[in-house]
Amino acid sequence: MTRPLRVTFGPGAFLPGAFLTVLVFGFPLGVPGYIYGTLSAMLLGMPLALAAGICMRPVRNQLLHVLAIGVAGLATGMLTLMFITGSHWAAMWGTVLWTGFSAALGRAAVSGLVTIHDAPAPEHVAAQEPGPPLEP
Repeated sequence: MTRPLRVTFGPGAFLPGAFLTVLVFGFPLGVPGYIYGTLSAMLLGMPLALAAGICMRPVRNQLLHVLAIGVAGLATGMLTLMFITGSHWAAMWGTVLWTGFSAALGRAAVSGLVTIHDAPAPEHVAAQEPGPPLEP
């Protein structure tokens, strides 16, 4: 049984969220942050966020969407730093947290751009007449 899609989004919601994520991420880090943020967002962050968004379509609660994208941002930051620094990524845990926060903020900013579908009203089921009593 498939669950109904409650949230739909398109490029009009996804791309501004990704742009805002990179913008917020690179702000305190300057030009290197924008370069690093753009590359990691395009190669890893956007595919992970898209996969998380597709998996979360049956969920109506937007806060859960923001948390899921934040976790995808944490994974992006951790995996990118593991690639760049090897086993010393834990020394830069603040950057990993900042990546997750930036991704969650980008998703929260576009919550108004997604379409939320309410569940269809349940069909009225007519009451059945009670049958004859069971005899022992």
